[in-house]
Amino acid sequence: MIFKILLPIFLFFISFKISYAHVSERALTLLLPTEYYIPAGMSVLVLTILITYITPKAFIGFLFKPFEIKSIRIRDYFFSDYLDIFRVLISLLSFLLLIFLVILGFLGSRDPLANPLSIFIWSIWFLIMPLVQIVFGNIWAFLNPWYGIGRLLFKNRSIFKLDNNLSLIFPSISFLLFSLFMLVDIAPDDPDRLANVVCIYFLLNFIFIWLFGMSWLDKGECFSVFFNMLSKLSWLQFRDGKAHFGFFGFQLNYTSYFPPLTVMFLTIILATLSFDGLNETFFWFIVIDVNPLEFHGRSSVILENSLGLLTFALLLSLVFLFTIYLGHKFINEDVKFIKIIGINAVALLPIAVAYHISHYLTTFLVNVQYFYKVISDPFNNGSNYFGTNDFHVTTSFFNNIETVRLIWLIQAFSIVFGHVVAVLLAHSISEKYLKSKSSILISQFPISIFMICYTFLGLWILSTPTVG
Repeated sequence: MIFKILLPIFLFFISFKISYAHVSERALTLLLPTEYYIPAGMSVLVLTILITYITPKAFIGFLFKPFEIKSIRIRDYFFSDYLDIFRVLISLLSFLLLIFLVILGFLGSRDPLANPLSIFIWSIWFLIMPLVQIVFGNIWAFLNPWYGIGRLLFKNRSIFKLDNNLSLIFPSISFLLFSLFMLVDIAPDDPDRLANVVCIYFLLNFIFIWLFGMSWLDKGECFSVFFNMLSKLSWLQFRDGKAHFGFFGFQLNYTSYFPPLTVMFLTIILATLSFDGLNETFFWFIVIDVNPLEFHGRSSVILENSLGLLTFALLLSLVFLFTIYLGHKFINEDVKFIKIIGINAVALLPIAVAYHISHYLTTFLVNVQYFYKVISDPFNNGSNYFGTNDFHVTTSFFNNIETVRLIWLIQAFSIVFGHVVAVLLAHSISEKYLKSKSSILISQFPISIFMICYTFLGLWILSTPTVG
């Protein structure tokens, strides 16, 4: 059984001739002429790659140049002495909201679409927060529910210190466990089950804050680490009392190093989003030898999906490592692989965000309506606090060819744009430590091929029928 799972996935990675992954939890089967959209999307990426090859070395770097917004002075609105107090207060409010949601998870409706905890965690926080980080910067630093209570109880004390590189093992394992819960568990959206998981996760991280101090939030808690990385892609940055804006990823101009294990962490995230599509395809059911017409639900494929996710994450990590290694093997500059692999892995972030948008767009369009309805009756007792309890949830936009076309184009655009940003970002990153244009071009060739193949995967699979 294990061999049957590993072999096709291995062939998938080394061939890239046929795509068997998908990135959209679709509520419909698309019947649009994707044979035109897919070549067009890939052509945009190829054109972007060609531009990076034929333009002078400084051109791509100029795209990531920050510009100061002189009309805004942060100190005009926030005094540094009070900024941390403000952060603590917002965090405490976030903590109280979490407690309230957990209570509703235990005592509220058993219907995931009528319980505020399930709707908020899976359809609001998990779907929207990554986009908030990219657009507005590190908002999570204020909304983090651990920060306020941690600062009040432990201040800056710690028992042990965290290593910058080895500490990434913790968020990597945490996100992998989260992925297994989300993709493999029989009922991850069950309110009572989810409330227990949230409580356990919160308490475990609270203990780690006691052991390692507040630095745990920056180095060990998986979502804080992930959101902090995403904030580096934001087009807006507040730094040294000034506001700056620039192209997505311009903040990396101030960063020349990420720990090597960043690769493991980010490939687990990208593998999760990819496998979230793979495990619904007819191909996957052939691999695990399950008849789609006799599929009995998640409980019947727990082992297969668990092994599949772990294998996919491992192979993606190996492929990316080999891609970067191969790109630097034939250059005439002295570059230590261990020092540059972490910063190169950051180029995966735009792809992960693109897959996140594409994958969950249809889910969000429906579930945000349920959230709008549920906020008026959080206790499921017939209340109508905000006058939205009578709101009628609709999915009629899935029955209209024009709205379906718009949805798919948004999904396709997010994938193409994410890969375009990744290509430009990878090129800009290489300019930081490579001196000659020829070295940069050689180093970028393998990863450019990787980006083209992954773009094809994403676009092609958007129209692939799935099981269930």
